[in-house]
Amino acid sequence: MRKTTLKEISKFAAGLVTGDLLALLWFYFGGYLPLNFWGLSFGSRGAVEAMIFDALLLAFLLHYGWRRSDLPKTSGEKKFHLVAGTLFAVVALLHLARVLFGLDLVIGSWNAPYWLNGLGAVVTAFLSFASFSLAKNE
Repeated sequence: MRKTTLKEISKFAAGLVTGDLLALLWFYFGGYLPLNFWGLSFGSRGAVEAMIFDALLLAFLLHYGWRRSDLPKTSGEKKFHLVAGTLFAVVALLHLARVLFGLDLVIGSWNAPYWLNGLGAVVTAFLSFASFSLAKNE
């Protein structure tokens, strides 16, 4: 993929994430929670966690979409992006393994849903791709 295509995809995704963040803010401050949607129940706590995730993802997408011209110029930066891409790939594979093999993930009394790991696999795979792309374009 060309750099300009990735920038445009990032900008489009930033718009989607912004819409999701605004909808979450509307539900949270409008008193519409708890909410049941497609068999999933969303409460105030989940909405706050989702807003934090959306804000972090939006910051990444905005930086990637509009600041892509800041490419690595030293071998140290290239190594950093290679290591980061490898770590993100390993985390994506772990998320995918949990979904494929049906492993349980219990934190305290909370059992993590599989869709959360599916989302984690997609996001970390994208971050891995972006890191390798940055390392390649030295």
